[in-house]
Amino acid sequence: MTFTPVLLIDFVGIAVGLVSIFMMFTLKKSIGGRMGNIINLVVGGVSFNILAFGYTVTFTRLKLFSIPGGIDVHHILMTVGMILFVLAARKFSLLGQP
Repeated sequence: MTFTPVLLIDFVGIAVGLVSIFMMFTLKKSIGGRMGNIINLVVGGVSFNILAFGYTVTFTRLKLFSIPGGIDVHHILMTVGMILFVLAARKFSLLGQP
């Protein structure tokens, strides 16, 4: 296994995501309420991005397994994560409205 710069970036992305989730759970404990629900959506979005990085490392970079069914799962995971981020942003924007 050779460590390329792209593989290192993938591992950094996974590490940043895990630290971010830990920080968001800590924040959620102190805030709670409606903001807690928004934080749950953000955590979901980050989790799907971590899964996308993990998929890429496992199936593309290190080629530990063959790609299942030829489907690009990475983009599906990233899209679901993006949808969760958009939902979180929408709910966040509604907090200031009466």
